[in-house]
Amino acid sequence: MLRSLYIIFFVAFLASCSSEVGYRQVPSLPPMFPDYSRATIPYNIAPLNFRIDSADRISVTVKGRSEWTFERRGELMRFPEKRWREMLEAERGDTVEVYVRARFGKEDRGWRSLQWVIADEPIDRYMSYRLIEPAYEVWNMLQIVERDLTGFDERILGDNNVVDRACINCHTSNRAEKPATFMHVRGKGGGTVYSFDGELRKVNTATDRTSAAVYGEIERSGRYGIFTTAEIIPMLHSMGNERMEVYDTESDLILVDFAGCTVSDSPCVSGPEYQETFPCFSPDGETIYFCRAKALPQPDSTFRMHYDLCAIDFDSEAGRLGDSVRVVFDATAAGKSVSFPKCSPDGRFLLMTVSDYGTFPIWHRETDLWMLDLQSGRIDSLPQVNGRYSDSYHSWSSNSRWVAFASKRDDRVYGRPYIAYVSPEGEVGEPFVLPQRDPRRYLTTLKSFNIPELYASPEVYDTHSLSDIYFDAPAEKFEYKENFSE
Repeated sequence: MLRSLYIIFFVAFLASCSSEVGYRQVPSLPPMFPDYSRATIPYNIAPLNFRIDSADRISVTVKGRSEWTFERRGELMRFPEKRWREMLEAERGDTVEVYVRARFGKEDRGWRSLQWVIADEPIDRYMSYRLIEPAYEVWNMLQIVERDLTGFDERILGDNNVVDRACINCHTSNRAEKPATFMHVRGKGGGTVYSFDGELRKVNTATDRTSAAVYGEIERSGRYGIFTTAEIIPMLHSMGNERMEVYDTESDLILVDFAGCTVSDSPCVSGPEYQETFPCFSPDGETIYFCRAKALPQPDSTFRMHYDLCAIDFDSEAGRLGDSVRVVFDATAAGKSVSFPKCSPDGRFLLMTVSDYGTFPIWHRETDLWMLDLQSGRIDSLPQVNGRYSDSYHSWSSNSRWVAFASKRDDRVYGRPYIAYVSPEGEVGEPFVLPQRDPRRYLTTLKSFNIPELYASPEVYDTHSLSDIYFDAPAEKFEYKENFSE
């Protein structure tokens, strides 16, 4: 009997020793990658999976209206998608407290709690982005990818391996109820691929008077597009602190009528005196915003190129550009340069990138997002949104509550898609990087995720139909139409 008691005691002692784990409370935030320590997120976003290096086990407790606990072995916290959706739906419109603990060998660590604001407004279900080598050295090895933001499913919209290695770029949506999208495909079988109301077309926007379309946007009805015609030259910097520059030797604006198959322009936005680029429509279709700089010899004067935010009226019934240009933001006077203006679909705000000079800011480490209140004229430099390096290439959600943008804040080299909340009054939440099923993807995918584009319904084509139209369909020829007032 005594021997039996001794054995029981000894086994219990060993069990207690082997299971004994020390606990240490750390006053800092958890060392998670990606850093989701401060974020405002939509209630329909995919799980914010993260990694804690060398952890043996991770546990997460979320306290809001209810308490939710998640545990996972190893250094990757992958939230179960069903329970994650249940939690976000239950806590939408609230701020939750998040407690993270991890086990390292025989030690448990807990960190200071963090907060997630779960917004009551959803984000558009889909995002497209271009996967490309960060310095564009191999521009013929890229893909346009469509991601379902409620989960992790992706599909390829364009792959230049199936279109004779032609460059593909600029997939853009007008975020209308019946969205119209376009994407340029270069090469001998290329053209502007225009998608509207289930119909896919390939059009040639070059005429005997104007060059082919480059940067641009389609207005809400889907009929008209406003585009840049530009001669774009890339170059490597000789300065040690800079990497790459892209400049325009010339650039004008053209108006494309997709229904009438015509292209028109205006002396106000064409000619040698100025360079115009990056146009976009106001949601009501009555104004076109764009960037304009005085033409200077390139590349010698690149550092002196400062683009202002300008506007010109647009008569959508007549399909005619206005006869005067006005300056909306005099960036030159502020020693700055504006690129990529984009209006929120509700017409309240305009988001733009601001850099020290030039028209290709994604390699300018000083590039930030600024937001113009179109009602008051106030400009917000968005310090809570911008990171250390280059925030650019942005788009709005169709409900105007979210913006997606490409940021090099993590390593200055690779652009990654970040998302930020914008309230109806213009208050902007802490941004977060697009979650991945395995967050290590950002460390192993040696490509930039650039031109993130939000839209509500899936694209009607994929890489196979893109290949078919590239090789088998002739491009519709558009004609020049003189359509401006003298």
